[in-house]
Amino acid sequence: MDGDTLEFATAATLARRHPFRLGATRIDPASREVSGPGGRITIEPRVMQVLVALASVDGGVVTREDLSRLCWNNQIVGDDALNRAVSEVRRLARTVAASEFVVETITRTGYRLTGATTPVEGPADTEREAAPKLGGVSRRLALGGAAVAVAGLAAGAWAVWPNPKARAAAALAQQAQLAADEGMPAAATQAVSLLRQAVALRPDDPMLWGQLAQAWRSKVDFALPADSATAVRNCELAAMRALSLDPKQADARTALIMLRATYGDWLAVEAALRGVLADRPDNDVAAGELAALLQSVGRIGEAGGRIDHVAARRPLSPAYQYRVSLSLWSRGRLGDADRTIERAFALWPRHPGVWSARLWLTGFTGRASLALAQIADLESRPAGVTEEAVATLRTSMQALRTRAPAAIRAAVDANMAAAMTGASGSISAIMVLSGLGRLDEAFSIANGYLLRQGPSLMPLRANPAQAPTVDRGHRHTQVLFVPVSAPLRADPRFMPMCEDCGLGDYWRRSGHRPDFLG
Repeated sequence: MDGDTLEFATAATLARRHPFRLGATRIDPASREVSGPGGRITIEPRVMQVLVALASVDGGVVTREDLSRLCWNNQIVGDDALNRAVSEVRRLARTVAASEFVVETITRTGYRLTGATTPVEGPADTEREAAPKLGGVSRRLALGGAAVAVAGLAAGAWAVWPNPKARAAAALAQQAQLAADEGMPAAATQAVSLLRQAVALRPDDPMLWGQLAQAWRSKVDFALPADSATAVRNCELAAMRALSLDPKQADARTALIMLRATYGDWLAVEAALRGVLADRPDNDVAAGELAALLQSVGRIGEAGGRIDHVAARRPLSPAYQYRVSLSLWSRGRLGDADRTIERAFALWPRHPGVWSARLWLTGFTGRASLALAQIADLESRPAGVTEEAVATLRTSMQALRTRAPAAIRAAVDANMAAAMTGASGSISAIMVLSGLGRLDEAFSIANGYLLRQGPSLMPLRANPAQAPTVDRGHRHTQVLFVPVSAPLRADPRFMPMCEDCGLGDYWRRSGHRPDFLG
């Protein structure tokens, strides 16, 4: 590799490394860009360091100790951090490089990268012009063409037309779909920006306008009160434009349906979503929304079948993957849930939904020690999780692990206080307190959150500094039907609470009883 050696894999020397290729994939250490058949991305410095170290020995074995020495400056590094960096390199190999190189594990030794490295002859590089630029978007967004195909992103038949505007719009739409699949506020903003560019190129394409309506609807999910009205209006305008071009456009119809609050209006929203799916049975957005609604009314089995199907079509979506893991847990398939969330955690360890789902799966299934280890791992902690939230989670998991009276009292106090901060704290507190058998406190919080009654009234909008929790006035009833809430469901107070919030009326009018009633 142009005279470079393994000793020059540290962060300080990446800027001096010459670009090189692994097959048709170009690696530029200085800019941290990787360009290949699946697109182009900009990767994290640590991941580039590991990739450079593995590529520097031309098929030789690099020990874990070498990687620690070269990429972490001889610092003591935990297995999780090193494993995650190697996993990211493997993901690059699968997606951007289309498996042109592979990272092999050499048992009890280290790793070997297969694929010959060759230097780039000069600054010019034709692939810089051939691949769409994704590096300016997020790391999760930039998974490229192969990932787009796997995820079933249908940007329209015009994506392969010779018209350059159609091709450009298709690329923008694909990038926007990957951003939307993150289920995060910043990604929703990216999706809106990308799709506004796309509709400017193809203003008469109903699919693009429908996707833009969905992107704006996601913005509504996360908007602060001062911005909510603007996001709603923009969603409506994009949806109306889509429907003027195609009255059955599924994304636009679903966006308008989901602008209304589902909580308390489950039957009407369900009927509307089923209407969309009757016309467009392959629409993942409508199917995913229907799955969430069915989960919220206790129809766990039917919800699971739908979310399984959507998640299988969108394997690179952290939002769908953590949702399916929780659904599998609710259906009694803990092993499958564990495997799903571990795969998701390896790819997106700092995604709030993935991080929380993994914590709940371990903490509420007799493995609180694993949950405590996750809480202690600073490198995987989502940026939006506050120290106060971490302290409450730590106290909760310690109580679940030890069941000591003093630990339980501390957890009750912490969760009662956390519930007053908003929806996220309330949802977590209901599960923790139910798992600890503190049903009086769990019902107090559930009544305050779902019914706006009793002493435990709290704001529905989470603190903006916390990990995002979508509420939109929905007040998630899914928390009532997860396994850890079984003690709540067995309590005589549960059915009256369901009557008060409208679930009882839904069950009677729909003719469907919740699964827990048989």
